[in-house]
Amino acid sequence: FIVCFRLDKKTKDLQISERNVLIFETRCNDLQSQFNQSQAERKKLVEKEREWEKEETRLKALLDDVRKHLEEETLQRIDLENNIQSLKEDISFKDQVYQQEISETRTRRQVEISEIDGRLSKQYEAKLQQSLQELRDQYEAQMRANREEIELLYENKFKNLTSHAQRNSGVANIATEELRQARSRIESLNTRINELEAAFNSANARIRDLENLRENERARYTESLAALEAELTRMRDEMAQQLQEYQDLMDIKVALDLEIAAYRKLLESEEARMNITPMQSTNTSLSTGRATPSRHTPLRGGKRKRTLLEETEERSSNDYSVTGTARGDVEITEADPQGRFVKLTNKGSKEISLGGWQIIRKAGSLETTFKFHRSVKLDAGANVMVWSADIGATHEPPSNIVMKGQKWFVADNMTTTLTNIEGEEMATSERKRQQLSTTLSRHREMGFRPTEELHHQQSDPQGEERCHIM
Repeated sequence: FIVCFRLDKKTKDLQISERNVLIFETRCNDLQSQFNQSQAERKKLVEKEREWEKEETRLKALLDDVRKHLEEETLQRIDLENNIQSLKEDISFKDQVYQQEISETRTRRQVEISEIDGRLSKQYEAKLQQSLQELRDQYEAQMRANREEIELLYENKFKNLTSHAQRNSGVANIATEELRQARSRIESLNTRINELEAAFNSANARIRDLENLRENERARYTESLAALEAELTRMRDEMAQQLQEYQDLMDIKVALDLEIAAYRKLLESEEARMNITPMQSTNTSLSTGRATPSRHTPLRGGKRKRTLLEETEERSSNDYSVTGTARGDVEITEADPQGRFVKLTNKGSKEISLGGWQIIRKAGSLETTFKFHRSVKLDAGANVMVWSADIGATHEPPSNIVMKGQKWFVADNMTTTLTNIEGEEMATSERKRQQLSTTLSRHREMGFRPTEELHHQQSDPQGEERCHIM
């Protein structure tokens, strides 16, 4: 029975380990799928990084082009400013030349006027003044037109260069901002990649640890299974040996029965030959429904004597008594005799916390101890049933609690004790076995001729009967 119990326990442990192995394999598959997903995300991130690098290269090239274009525009602006400066210098030079020509013409005209007749001097001076005024007006108009044209050209060119520089500056700022965002995104992606690589490495380490643990568990349970098989083989060999010994004993018993029957026939034939009248004194003892009658034949004498034939029948039965005590509101209302559960009841009007309380079952030399979790509470008037692990009950705390790997041992005499967190006994339940015995006796007297003392089986007594109940 112990071997079968150990085999069942080892088988259950093996099944639990197989379920754990399946759970670990499922976790491994989940981690593998997460790793594959992380790899796919990593590939996507690498592709995005490459795209951003290409975009960064393109933006850098665009920025370089913009810078080159800005430099070219700056050079053109400088050239235009130099041209304007040169035109201003030319205008100033021409103005000086024209002033010199005017001075020379004026001097020449003055000489000519001095040579001309005085009569024409005023007319000539007037005409000269008019001509000079016309030349001066014409020159000033031309200068104004040139100045306005040059200023308009300069303003238009400067506006175009300014707008173009602003556009290029806006594009450069946008490109710089996009480049900065791309760099920050690349840094965040690199950080994410590093985190995923760290998670991947930790997942690989966890997978390796789980694989090692699984291999160790498998090796351990393989060794346990091999030991169990060896023990089963040894037990089978012992059972075969005991069966062979039992068969030999049965053969010996059959031979002895045959020999006893032969001796009985010889005794009966000897009694018949010697004309012996056997008078029996039978004592029958029946325990738990079985009777063993016997006959006693006294020694032969010269006259008939009276003897007392007594037959006693004894019956016994078993009964169990259950007693319980409780110091508080919680008591043990039921302890299943088959070891399935222990039931506690709160008969008070307040909620009681059972955290740290223990149920101790002593059945002969075996003992079971169950400790409640710190969060278990028993409401007023509520029940809690603590089930054995091998019953298959559903774990539904706080009303139904299933022990882990334990069961309630049973025996003819067993005691269940409930202790609080300080170790004080709060309730007890004791179950004892009582044996009731009943004896029935029959007596009768009869005469016989004493011969010799023989012992053989006899049944169906008659005579005066008396009944004794013990």
